[in-house]
Amino acid sequence: MPRELLISFDADQTLFDFQRILDEALITTASFLSHYSEKPITPRRLKRIHKAFVEDADPNNIRLLEIRRASFEQALNPLSNAKELSEQALEIFKRVRFGDPYFYPHVKETLATLKRNYKTALITNGNSCPKSAGIAHLFDFVVMAEEYPYRKPDPRLFDAMLSMAGMSPDKLIHVGDSLEHDIAGANNIGATSVWFNPLHHDNSSPVLPDHSIACMRELPSLVAGYASR
Repeated sequence: MPRELLISFDADQTLFDFQRILDEALITTASFLSHYSEKPITPRRLKRIHKAFVEDADPNNIRLLEIRRASFEQALNPLSNAKELSEQALEIFKRVRFGDPYFYPHVKETLATLKRNYKTALITNGNSCPKSAGIAHLFDFVVMAEEYPYRKPDPRLFDAMLSMAGMSPDKLIHVGDSLEHDIAGANNIGATSVWFNPLHHDNSSPVLPDHSIACMRELPSLVAGYASR
């Protein structure tokens, strides 16, 4: 029998190309909002407004969709019906943003392979929904930072996941694209960290992953090495 392990994954830019789907959602939403505004509303402008809202928000209490709606409302000011239109815009945004994701190669088959032998989890600071992405059945546990007063790399978020799974950090292998959030978070609790780096970026930071992979199909053999110890 393989050693009992928990394999956890970040979502955005690890399982799927979040930036691509976000850009499409903002293009569609900007087009809708532009019908009602005298000033040009572009995806770039929406990103700028959104960034300002995020910077002003309590980092331990970020409601991502409410911030997104508020940024749409701000883009429409001073229209008297800006709030109503922003709510319509949010629905348009959500239809694209939470539509079919752009999975990276070999993600779904890798998740299915690992799920057969190990416990699996999703742990994300974002709001990508595994159910709407059609992969909820591939995870035993899902931890969304929106539901907690802390975010990765805070060890308490990882502790919440480990508590659900009844596992200790030495049995956790965490996979993510962010050195700051995923790799540092895993390292800090004594878990095994795997940096998903499909574009082969250089690592000039002081955060060092235990392993790096460029494609998800590299992961099962890496995990099997730990499971046989």
